[in-house]
Amino acid sequence: MQYIADLHIHSRYSRATSKASHLHGLAAWAAIKGIQVVGTGDFTHPAWFAHINETLEEAEPGFFRLRDQELEKLRRREIDLSGLLPDGVQPDPAGVRFVLTSEISSIYKRGGRVRKVHNILFAPDLESVRRLNATLAGIGNLEADGRPILGLDSRDLLEIQLSTMPGGFLVPAHIWTPWFSLFGSKSGFDAIEECFDDLTEHVFALETGLSSDPDMNRRISALDRFTLISNSDCHSPARLGRESNLFDTGFDYFSMRDAIRRPVDAQGRQVFTATVEFYPEEGKYHCDGHRKCGICFEPDETIRHNAICPRCGRPLTIGVLYRVMELADRKEPHYPPGSPAVHSLIPLPEMLSELLGTGPATKKVMAAYGRLITTFGSEFDLLLKADLADIDSLASPMLAEAVRRVREKRVIRRPGFDGEFGVIRVFTDEERRGFGGQLSLFGITAARPRRKKKKTAAVLPVKKKAVAEEAEATPDPDQERAITAAGGHVIVTAGPGAGKTFTLVRRVLHVAAGSNTPCTVITFTNRAADEVRQRLAAEGAEVFVATFHGYCLHWLRHYEPSLGVAGPGLKLLILRRLFPAKSDREIREMAARISATFSGGHECEEGRDDELMARYVHVLDEIAHVDIDGVVPRLTCLLQENGPAAAGIRSGTGHLFIDEFQDLNRSQFELVRLLARSLPVFAIGDPDQAIYGFRGSDPAYFHRFAGELQPEQYVLARNYRSAAHIVEAAAAVIANNTARQESPAVSVRSEPGSVAIQACASADAEAGFVAARIEQLLGGTSHREIDRLAPGTGGAASLADIAVLYRTGRQAEPLAAALAARGLPCQVVNLSAFYTTGAGRILYLWILALARHADSAGLLAIAGMEKGIGRRSLQALEQEMPIESGLGWDLFFDAVDRLADRSVAAALSGLRTLVHALQPLADRPDPVPQLLEQLMARYGLDRDEPDIERFLRLARATSPSLAAFAAHLEQHSDSVVYDPRAEAITLMTLHAAKGLEFAHVFITGVEEDLLPLAPRSRLDPADLQRHVEEERRLFFVGMTRARESLCLCHAARRPGRDQCRPSRFLAEIPAGLITPIKSGTRKKKTRYRQLSLF
Repeated sequence: MQYIADLHIHSRYSRATSKASHLHGLAAWAAIKGIQVVGTGDFTHPAWFAHINETLEEAEPGFFRLRDQELEKLRRREIDLSGLLPDGVQPDPAGVRFVLTSEISSIYKRGGRVRKVHNILFAPDLESVRRLNATLAGIGNLEADGRPILGLDSRDLLEIQLSTMPGGFLVPAHIWTPWFSLFGSKSGFDAIEECFDDLTEHVFALETGLSSDPDMNRRISALDRFTLISNSDCHSPARLGRESNLFDTGFDYFSMRDAIRRPVDAQGRQVFTATVEFYPEEGKYHCDGHRKCGICFEPDETIRHNAICPRCGRPLTIGVLYRVMELADRKEPHYPPGSPAVHSLIPLPEMLSELLGTGPATKKVMAAYGRLITTFGSEFDLLLKADLADIDSLASPMLAEAVRRVREKRVIRRPGFDGEFGVIRVFTDEERRGFGGQLSLFGITAARPRRKKKKTAAVLPVKKKAVAEEAEATPDPDQERAITAAGGHVIVTAGPGAGKTFTLVRRVLHVAAGSNTPCTVITFTNRAADEVRQRLAAEGAEVFVATFHGYCLHWLRHYEPSLGVAGPGLKLLILRRLFPAKSDREIREMAARISATFSGGHECEEGRDDELMARYVHVLDEIAHVDIDGVVPRLTCLLQENGPAAAGIRSGTGHLFIDEFQDLNRSQFELVRLLARSLPVFAIGDPDQAIYGFRGSDPAYFHRFAGELQPEQYVLARNYRSAAHIVEAAAAVIANNTARQESPAVSVRSEPGSVAIQACASADAEAGFVAARIEQLLGGTSHREIDRLAPGTGGAASLADIAVLYRTGRQAEPLAAALAARGLPCQVVNLSAFYTTGAGRILYLWILALARHADSAGLLAIAGMEKGIGRRSLQALEQEMPIESGLGWDLFFDAVDRLADRSVAAALSGLRTLVHALQPLADRPDPVPQLLEQLMARYGLDRDEPDIERFLRLARATSPSLAAFAAHLEQHSDSVVYDPRAEAITLMTLHAAKGLEFAHVFITGVEEDLLPLAPRSRLDPADLQRHVEEERRLFFVGMTRARESLCLCHAARRPGRDQCRPSRFLAEIPAGLITPIKSGTRKKKTRYRQLSLF
């Protein structure tokens, strides 16, 4: 069978990819293009793989199709593709097949150099994908991107595929792209054997990429044994088929794979017939050059300039053509016998764009495109097969001439360079004008040519970015000074939206490039650590990134590998064992005192003078554990000893970088100060955003660092995030604090944005207003709502653009209810992970228990869910349980069997049976989905309950591997669990919002005693001022999360409070910055009636 295949695409889960890149949209566009087989792309992403499983079914061996019910949804318009497809085109995607593919970005060191190579994986079946994903999930974060970045050697990736995926194969992707490819000039290899080593024989095909074609590749004799394939690497469905492959073989995965391996079969028949190629000059890395300077060179010009830009003096980005010439050993291409033919084409929308003199995505072009698809069947039918006479008569003579020239490769070429796509044209301007009336296509006439402007130095078209994105591309002068500072100690005050993380990462890269000393980055949250780690990995930097807890535990376990950590549950268990006569309230107070002692910097023996601390620490020492709050003090003690371990820690730490320095508590500050005696420290943060006083943090440590260590000091005051009025309003509020920064932020954005204040009658009215306002920002979510909107008031925000912030978690309930009433999805976020409390907690505890990550307290909590197990039974069990973490059920039931009271064992018999049923399942590969199903049935959990639904979604998005999922849950249990990819409105506390940003932000409950929150106890005037100033900083943080609009709401009544007053913070905002809120609904027409006289 003859068919066309585009095997390298990306899903909506890849960065910079259209949200329309779902399987329905891809299948529809494949039918329009005339493509019969499409790669799924991104099968490593858990959510996309779930979409594949739910939407596709196997049609032929290794080929998948949309399920019948999915096709029926398309026919019934239940899945609306009208905005995605050209008007009037109704494709039939039933004949389109998918093959399982995914691209992996590998960044690693080999041969003394950092290598960045992209490879495409092909899989024969879903089970193979599951096995591979389970392995890769233990290596890197598969959730972060559809094309995951892994610190995995390409050779090792191939080995993993060969062992987990029989029948699969690997193809190096776009092999000449300078930055991320097998032969790339920046980080690739000179020979394929250098990359894949002893497994090279298992690679039999290479992807040419958009910047090269077979002619260029066939000048290198070392590539003769490899088949060359071509694919679009598209990031939106409409761009499918820019490059593709033509087969004449069996319509199944295995026949296609064999045709790629051997284009001519055993009978001598050409089964891989041709590739469809982009003109390589159109690729964005074809020639050499410097995009910013407008310099584009052919290789000989590059050689004359020693590969240096003549305008700025920096190295040129070397393109594919130059790189090919470096490795070529032939002057002319030589094709091995049986090589597929080559067709070079221009995509039809681009051809029409030239003919009609307007952009390829304009209505005029797409209208003509739709008519042509309807007339000729598909894009490839027109470009490859249609008779020119038919095109002349059914469309236009000029289009027929254009197709003829493209088929004959008689085109005008302006090559791409340094990331800028080239331009391929069919006609000169004079030729185009000469066609006159023949420019009409189905009555659609060409746009009038614009008057030519005076020619100036080349300025290439660049997609317009938000200012914040441009700031991240090139440091501003203040950022550059901080990045390149020569001092040993450096402290940077980085206001909101000032590019703090960007500056931190660039500083790390700057220091790492100029020194062989290790670099260590400490952040305050796992989320921040993940972000910094990914940014550094993308640049090939090998840097240890961790939270304070992670850093200290890393070094403690380096010298004491078996050291355990006592979390809050185990701490309470130990205290109950030590003080059995104390009440629960007294035990909790003791636990709080212990935490305060540790975080307050009472390290080493100082805290042990207290009897409570002495007895508690003695138990920890006996079981080789450290309190979770004592991890930092424990490492500080080790450093103070100045022994070999301290020297090793300092040597291994090297250059120290600390994020969010304003959030340090005393214990953390003492550790940093100790390290700073011998190590250079780069600290960055903003005292105006210090909001964790309840954890012992104090912005005074930021100023003490500056005063005691005499670092170089820098200030980043340019706000690239928020519009001008938002920045000015936030600055006016924070200016009322006595301890604040003297350099207020300045917005670099030209638009003012909006700051609004809304008074509401009650909490429910406030929630209703927010929901209605969000509906307005979205532009309406139903015909009824759209009809209610006043003209010109509807917006075009997405759900994920919007956040609703509040001071306390209990404020979320009416807000979530109001949004649910309008059918608006939301995710509720708090400081601790949602699954540590509420309906999802039992699932969390079980996952830890089955993975042997649970402590005694966790197992007792599960036991406490059983009928017949009360407080007295649990107390008896506590006395028998081993006090340690990482327990298994065997030790738990040993404790049960030692109890004299046999009624406890009887009450737990059902639990014992459940454990015996689940443990063998837990020992299988990837058991998480099945375990969760059984646990939900056992405990009668409703999968539609928000926390349960969210937990199941998290499980699908993480890993089916029990160990990996348990580790993920445990690592993030005390972190904000926020999914930036969730297409939902975000509801979160002001504390949880730190570090995030949204286009539109609502802050609710801006009232006295709520924001600022009333203190729990009476405070003296100085402490009260400190409390109010921290609350003001918290409000400031909330305000500066907004990019475009900020709406501040307050209510006259709340449950339990009949009279609420607007917060004093609202009065601190200048009236001139407030934007009045206009009604977003149409006014009802006045109805007149005749008045009665009597």
